[in-house]
Amino acid sequence: SARGEDTMVAASRCARQIDFLAKRHRSHEAEWVRHTDSNDPSTSSSSSLSSPTTERSEKKLFPLMVLLDNVRSAFNVGSIFRTADACGCSMVLTTGITPNPNGSGREKLSKSALNADRVVPNQHFTTTKQAVEYVRSQHPGFALVGMETTERSKCYTSVTYPGKGLYTEQGIIPDQGVVIVLGNEVHGVDTEIMPLLDELVELPMFGQKNSLNIAACAPVVLYEILRQWGAMEGDD
Repeated sequence: SARGEDTMVAASRCARQIDFLAKRHRSHEAEWVRHTDSNDPSTSSSSSLSSPTTERSEKKLFPLMVLLDNVRSAFNVGSIFRTADACGCSMVLTTGITPNPNGSGREKLSKSALNADRVVPNQHFTTTKQAVEYVRSQHPGFALVGMETTERSKCYTSVTYPGKGLYTEQGIIPDQGVVIVLGNEVHGVDTEIMPLLDELVELPMFGQKNSLNIAACAPVVLYEILRQWGAMEGDD
């Protein structure tokens, strides 16, 4: 009967939930598995808990920035904020229609970022050109590297990225580093912005599609930069 089927569906849903909770409990009980943030209130005592912003500012960050050129999706932006935090980026710059922590779309952004938007310093600009001018004036030693599939682009692994051995400490950003520029999901980095950049890089595509989603591209290139800088080996 229909009532009997409803009961079976509810029972199946309940069983799946119990299975999920059991798996989560096993994961939390395994000391060698890291599934929680270092400042997670569920794993830290209230007396020793510090704010995420304070904790992050006490760590060495890398001279890495991400510039988002009119990115449309709040979920993509949130994912990139999370990546920026994971990679120890010093700042995220948003422009134009890009959702940002202090503007429209911040609720969806924060949900996707898992609150990384609260700990990564960020600044919004009305236009991408203004953001580029900000980098040129405030951080003239930083290389602006656009991620875009063009005939002029180099493979992202063939470029040497400046900034190795340098760190952002106590909010002071060093003289050299890299700004990765990511563009709109449909038309990419603005063609009027590309000539203003120092380099264009791309990921090789071996299938039929021309490109990857920007939220998928960002960590690939950022971790390649960190690899070149010896971050995985703890090199200074």
